[in-house]
Amino acid sequence: MEIRNTSFAVPQFIELLRQYNVALVCADTVEWPLLMDVTADFVYCRLHGSEVLYASGYDDAVLDQWAKRVVAWAKGGEPSDARRVGSATPRKPGGRDVFIYFDNDAKVRAPVDAQNLRGRIESLIQGRDRAGE
Repeated sequence: MEIRNTSFAVPQFIELLRQYNVALVCADTVEWPLLMDVTADFVYCRLHGSEVLYASGYDDAVLDQWAKRVVAWAKGGEPSDARRVGSATPRKPGGRDVFIYFDNDAKVRAPVDAQNLRGRIESLIQGRDRAGE
């Protein structure tokens, strides 16, 4: 469920989504609320462009931030900077699937941003795995 109005940014809506295992889309956009409440057994994000809707790329610092979020969700937790209106979700042993879609331009920057994010995620996972050895 991708919300486009702040009237949905209430705990009651989040609990309703959780009750039916419906994912709240974590939508990065300048026009709609950015919420990171985990409401399903997977996470679904749409990165529309944080500066100009459907027309802006993502710089290195922002992609680093998104990579950290993805790894936290994938490991069954939540990002330390999660913007929620509901309560935190208990850690999910075994992790979660995380789906990220870039819809941030006329398809010129989106593939590049997606590849850059993937590389950052892989680096974080490999770095953490090595640190735990």
